[in-house]
Parts: sequence; C-alpha cells; structure tokens
Amino acid sequence: MRYGFIGLGNMGSSLAAGLLDGGAVPPESISVANRSPGKAGSFIKRYPGVAVAGSNVQAAEDSDVLFVAVRTDQLLGVLKEISSVGKDMHVVVVNGAMPLMRLEEVCGHPVSKLIPSVTMERGRGVSLLSHGPSVAIAQARSLENVLGSASKVMVVPEGHMDVATDLTSCGPALIAEMMHQFAEAGVRHGIERKDAWEMVLETMQGAALALASGESAHSLKEKVATKGGITEQGLLVLEAELPAVFDMVMERTLAKHAEVRKRLLTNTDP
Repeated sequence: MRYGFIGLGNMGSSLAAGLLDGGAVPPESISVANRSPGKAGSFIKRYPGVAVAGSNVQAAEDSDVLFVAVRTDQLLGVLKEISSVGKDMHVVVVNGAMPLMRLEEVCGHPVSKLIPSVTMERGRGVSLLSHGPSVAIAQARSLENVLGSASKVMVVPEGHMDVATDLTSCGPALIAEMMHQFAEAGVRHGIERKDAWEMVLETMQGAALALASGESAHSLKEKVATKGGITEQGLLVLEAELPAVFDMVMERTLAKHAEVRKRLLTNTDP
C-alpha cells in the first residue's frame, strides 16, 4: 500500500509524521507534494526514504491512499487536478468544509473526510473520520487501522463533524489558552510565570491521567473539593460562568464553519 500527501502545512506534516513515527507506514511507501519545495525538502531530511513527487498528479498516481491537506481555497482546484488520474485511489480530504458527495463528484474517486489533531505527531489525540458513499468497507477499515497507530480514531456522521472538530482538532489551542489563563491568574497573584506554568502543566497532566484511567470528572472533583472548602469556591465560579463561555465558543466556531462552507459552495461550479 502506498500513501501520498499533498500539502505539508501544520496538519499535513503532523499527520504524515504521526504515521511515520508510529510505525504504521514505512518512509519508502510515502510520496509528498507541496507548493513550497522547501517544506518538502525539510520533511525528507527528517524522514529519509520519503519521495518528493514532481506534481500533485504524480503524487496521486503513486498512491493507493492520497491525503489532501491544503487550504480550503485551494481544495477544489487540487481535487479537479487529480480527477484525471485513472487508477483506483482512496482520497482522504483533511478539511471539513465541503460535503462528501460533492467532493466525490469533483475528484471522481472515493473520498473520506479526516480531521486530525496536531497532537497526532505526539502519538495522541483524536482523528475524526466520515466516509463518503463510494468508500468501500475494506478501504474504510484500512484507513482507520493506519490512523489508529498514532491517534484514537472516531468515525462520526458527517453532520456532527463541525462540533466534533471543535472538541478535538481545535481542542489543543483552546485547552492551551485555558491553561495559559489559569497560570496567568497565578502570576497576577504573585507566582513567578515559569513556576505558575509548571504547576498548571504538571497538574493538567496528572488530572488527564486520572480521567484517562476511568475516573469520572465528578469523582475527581469530589476527591479534591470538600464541602465548604477552598476548592469548592473555585468550582462554584467555574460552574456558574463556564457553560455560557463554552456555548459562546461553540456559537462562534460553528458560525465560522457555516460561513466557510457557504462561500465554498457558492464558488463551486454547478
């Protein structure tokens, strides 16, 4: 099985690196194409054996599974370009904006949507998948198995992809900001910035491990927050304020998803 990557931006490079570092795919089975030759050159220095394709079409022709990880405004152009490739190929679009049926119409191949996380390069995070109507069961399972080497794979209905994207792919940035603001509150109350960040980071990792072991959020809160105690006061603030904050986050991000999709569909040839 050969794999191709068109686009080596943050998502494309993290995805390829995650699969290589996880051992799911050997370097010799991968070819990459990127508008900027410098990024492709840096990538093959990091992973000797990976081939650089001379064009998007060549990357497609060399691939059984082709990951297309380009900007939204470039997506349709790339899919039209590779539609000339006659071989059987499973196209994996790393972009949630365009409906799957339309993606398949444009490129003429079975298409799955993939929303990975930049944390995939660390062997963690969630890979969201939705499969198009032309994707065979064997193709779907093969892709899920490969991605499972570097992430937790979750297959979701296409209609849930936007919300799931906010929880997963957008998640590292949102969580990082929450941690940053928590640490900065400590700084404003006298803690050195370096120490505050280390305290928050280590505490976050410990809490994540406890929750990942199966302990519930409610149980962990009960262990720490005794009734009438100090932690309870902080939780009362968060329980009062955070629901509205996260609803606002969702409303803003979902509106942006809809705006991008509308613009893309408006600019699509009928």
